[in-house]
Amino acid sequence: MMRARFVIAALLLVTGMAPAQTTRRREAPPPADAASPESIVAALYASVSHAPDASPDFERMRSIFLYVGMILGPRKTGEDFKVRDVDQFEESYKKAIAAQKEKGQTSGFFEREIARRTDCFANVCQIFSTYESRHTADATPFERGINSIQLVRDDKRWWIASVAWDVEKPERPIPAAYLPAKS
Repeated sequence: MMRARFVIAALLLVTGMAPAQTTRRREAPPPADAASPESIVAALYASVSHAPDASPDFERMRSIFLYVGMILGPRKTGEDFKVRDVDQFEESYKKAIAAQKEKGQTSGFFEREIARRTDCFANVCQIFSTYESRHTADATPFERGINSIQLVRDDKRWWIASVAWDVEKPERPIPAAYLPAKS
């Protein structure tokens, strides 16, 4: 009898928690962007790239990140990590753009993948995506680095769980294994 009460209590607890957990997730129909690891990485790059008079497509970013997805940029020496979700990333971006506009500076941002290493098993993928950043789509790159992208798949689609990146420095070049193959 005691065991039956425990089972019933556990079932009530689990079923009561399930709706609360799933309602926080952005549950629109799965976009084409989330159909495969390739499409979600392409959507990530497209969502952050923008002309000088535009902004990143934060709604598109929200549609491909888990609601608890993390964005983690390079850490400066002596500073703590700055971990953000998409909403916090948008807020940080808006503050940075406002500061640039006060100085009379505006520029676009275009990030393009130049090489990729992908390791997947079942419903998880780890992608090392080497990128170049430009101020206009056809400008000379001002920066290169590697995005470490973690993906997870539910029954319907792929999600970005996190993106962490670091930038290339003269004393820390990108290893050849993460650069485009030379033909």
